[in-house]
Amino acid sequence: MKKNLLIISLLLLSSSVLTACLGKSDETEKTSECALLTFSIADIKTPTTVRLADGTDSTYTVISATSDYVFTIDQVKNLVYNTDSIPFGTQTQQVPVKCTSSTSSSIYYDKDGVRTSFTTGDTLNLSQPVVFTVISGDKKFSRDYTVTLNVRTVDPGESSWHKVAGTIDLQAMKPDVSAIEADFLVLHSADHVFAFSYPLTTNKAILRNVVVCYEDADVDSLAHVWTRLSSEAEWSEMCPSADNPYGCPLLENLIVVRYNGDLYAFGGKSKGGRTPAVEAFKRMFISVDNGVTWRSHSNKLSLPTDLLGYDGAFDAAVDNDNFLWIVLEDGTIWKGKQSGL
Repeated sequence: MKKNLLIISLLLLSSSVLTACLGKSDETEKTSECALLTFSIADIKTPTTVRLADGTDSTYTVISATSDYVFTIDQVKNLVYNTDSIPFGTQTQQVPVKCTSSTSSSIYYDKDGVRTSFTTGDTLNLSQPVVFTVISGDKKFSRDYTVTLNVRTVDPGESSWHKVAGTIDLQAMKPDVSAIEADFLVLHSADHVFAFSYPLTTNKAILRNVVVCYEDADVDSLAHVWTRLSSEAEWSEMCPSADNPYGCPLLENLIVVRYNGDLYAFGGKSKGGRTPAVEAFKRMFISVDNGVTWRSHSNKLSLPTDLLGYDGAFDAAVDNDNFLWIVLEDGTIWKGKQSGL
């Protein structure tokens, strides 16, 4: 009798354990049916301002592809976020959103404190985190996801400058381009030559050689810009037209450096009767297309405001840490960097 009672007790216990396991498995299965599976946003629009040749500002919109910004869905912490921050200044108040969830579930989001049914393409305010709720088809399970759109908080157009005491060896910072200069000067004369050599983005085996040059006696309003690929035999002038509004301006004590992949020209007041005239150390002229055009960009490195109007001699170089060093003829040293680099 005792033996039979023991067997019956064991069978009941096994049945109880089996029922609990099945119940837990069933709950897990149903919970998985209310998961957020994908999340993306439509093309991102960022306003960008450039300085035109006449000295006025022009603002246009840069559109970045959605695929540039991949969103991570953390199913453990229920978080959704982009690892690569979108550009500073991007308008995030009205962002078209796309997302999908598991089969038969519904998606809602918090809009002004009210739970609102989500439809693909809805425009959301992502300037602050938004809570998305996924509800299973049988309405028994739900999961809340916090969606955060990461945006760069530092304006890349801001520049940080400060004076540095002591001395600095600018020549040690400059790359050795003596071979490029010598090759160029065999065919062309110039009192001042700024040479640059760097690989093509499409073919690292080929170098792009760029020379910006001028003579002290030049009366033109533009410096001369020449280019030659390492696979080419001859130099070609980039801006031969004297009335090119976006050519490299000829400035007093003109200096040209390569900073963060772009060419920067700056110096004293403009020469050659340029219209409108350029004030000494007023602004950088930047070429983002390897010397073809030169403009002032609001999202690039700018000059220290304390040097506005400076018309003396100076030298400049860029170090390996993306700092631009400017040394004036009296020995004053300025060190600057573009924010975010």
